[in-house]
Amino acid sequence: MHVPDTIFGFKMQFLYPSFLWALTALSIPIILHLFYFRRYKKVYFSNLRFLREVKEETSARNRLRNLLILLARLLAMAFLILAFAQPVIPLNESLKAGLRNISVFVDNSFSMQSFGKDLPLFDRAKQKAREVIMGYGQEDRFQVLGHELSPSQAQWISREEALVRLEEMDFTPMVKPLSVIAGRQKQSFAKEDGTPVAWMISDFQNSIFDLSTKDTLSKINLLPMRGVQEKNVAIDSAWFESPIQTLNQTSALFFSIHNYAGEDADNIRVSIDLDGQERPEGTLDIAAGKIVIDTANITILKAGWHTLTIRISDFPVTFDDAYYITFEVAEHVRILSINERTPNPRINAVFADSDYFIVENALSNNTPFDRFQEFNLIILNELVHIPSGLSAAITKYAQEGGNVLFIPANAGPADQYNPFLRGMGANEFQSWTTMERQVGKINTEAFIYNDVFSRMKPNMRLPKVTGSFTFSASGSKGQSLLSFRDGGDLATFYPVGKGAFCALTSSLDEKVNDLVLQPEIFVPLIYKMTIYASDFSDIAYTIGVDHLIPMDRADFSAEKETVIKGASEFIPGISFLGSRILLDVQGQVQTSGFYSLMQGDQLLAILAFNYDRKESDLSLADVASITDQPGWTVWDNPDESDLTHLIETGRQGRQLWKWCIVLSLFSIALEIALIRLWK
Repeated sequence: MHVPDTIFGFKMQFLYPSFLWALTALSIPIILHLFYFRRYKKVYFSNLRFLREVKEETSARNRLRNLLILLARLLAMAFLILAFAQPVIPLNESLKAGLRNISVFVDNSFSMQSFGKDLPLFDRAKQKAREVIMGYGQEDRFQVLGHELSPSQAQWISREEALVRLEEMDFTPMVKPLSVIAGRQKQSFAKEDGTPVAWMISDFQNSIFDLSTKDTLSKINLLPMRGVQEKNVAIDSAWFESPIQTLNQTSALFFSIHNYAGEDADNIRVSIDLDGQERPEGTLDIAAGKIVIDTANITILKAGWHTLTIRISDFPVTFDDAYYITFEVAEHVRILSINERTPNPRINAVFADSDYFIVENALSNNTPFDRFQEFNLIILNELVHIPSGLSAAITKYAQEGGNVLFIPANAGPADQYNPFLRGMGANEFQSWTTMERQVGKINTEAFIYNDVFSRMKPNMRLPKVTGSFTFSASGSKGQSLLSFRDGGDLATFYPVGKGAFCALTSSLDEKVNDLVLQPEIFVPLIYKMTIYASDFSDIAYTIGVDHLIPMDRADFSAEKETVIKGASEFIPGISFLGSRILLDVQGQVQTSGFYSLMQGDQLLAILAFNYDRKESDLSLADVASITDQPGWTVWDNPDESDLTHLIETGRQGRQLWKWCIVLSLFSIALEIALIRLWK
């Protein structure tokens, strides 16, 4: 309870008004004064000539001196009692009494690794949060939030517990927009009685600053942390030129490095760690705000899972200086050729000298449907009839990531092919046409022929056919690989689900089509259709973004426990989706790096997780521009302010107890001076 009063025109209140009862003790020096100074002494004088005059003068002076001493004593005691009652002059109209709920959000994202004037921003933010907490009373309740927004952080705790929780805070990759943080604070306040007080201590990056008066708290304190320098260089991503890596073959690895600073970055050292063997890749100079894409050659000499890390040297923000990827090199790459009668020797000849590529042949009436997932490429070689069962199985195979090459038979039945082509999302065939047609263009921008030719010779011999199908004008239009001079296609590429489909319009009979006689064109077509894959994302995942990890169901055993081991070990959630299994890792992965997916002692896969690069852009929001929002308080120059004192002053008002102590001491000094100096 606060007792208001008015002194010198100021509305004053007492924080501890019960001490005012001690003012009754002022009667003690008054009583002592009345009885002590009325005592008389007999003084004998030898000469009474001037007695009356001296007596009257001395009595008046003593009376004044004694009254001043009494007044000094009363003032000393009164000011001392008032000091214990702690008088304040409220800064607002009235002081808010009762319980306060103080929710303090401390930004623990990786951008807070930046340096302030003397400390990293995160350490400075925790220091200021400590000052904020100490600015409130012991009876208040507190909530310390980070970007995790875990259930334990939502609990209301005491001031001492809040200080302990603050010290235990560490960086997290789970970054939330500030509107989500404010929404969580608002929900917490709604469930509790008491006066709500919200604080946000952050560097207020543009990437997370989305506060608005429509969806946030009506009253909020914003405490901006500013670094000395706002610059950062990060590895944004990495990818292979070829989606499938093969043994003893050199692959080009691309990686993107972004300079987020407003000044040039020179001599950025780059290194690559492959399976624990690190090698330097040189240095890069990156202009301000630019992105540089560089390449490195990677050669794999053994089958199995491989880990690869790209690192750069950059300081002080280091969370995005490494990018992790994993990939698997199969022991063999398998191709299945489904033939009407005999295998095509030209197809077998493409991989005849390689033990890594294995070609299997099967007849159309004896197709191994149950083994389709073992093959990277299935070739439908000059089938006259495509049964509905085979058509459905091939379509499902392509949807789930398989690659299909369709080669029609000479003058084959278009009515047999078109239902299958429609199922694959391709253009339908019109009737077979016996006519000489010359290929006029190779699409070197397509994956199949990209980087195959160092340069195109003007007189380069291109395939020629004497009979072919033409595609209908209506329907889907794929990517032309080999186009005739009259505008039609010899080979057309279609993406199908996670796989790919390539359709030729002529058979591989050398009497009709001389494509097989030109290995510089035919071999890349077969080879790159074998290694094509549309899904690049499985070489790396982003923490906090990729919650569901797809895996092949055939690799799992329902009887064995599935565990993911890395910086942490946990059992993921598992859900089934057709031939795929989805691993739920949400909230389980907190540290970037490599994680092994195990069933018992069997390694199923190695997963690479990277921190979200959203925090790499250190550009900050203009928090000062929102100071005009009603109820929003932006604390300027927090590094130079004692927040504990400012909050106490704002919470309790202008405290006067120190002045009371000073006045009490002054009154005592005045009393001593009167006693000693006034004889």
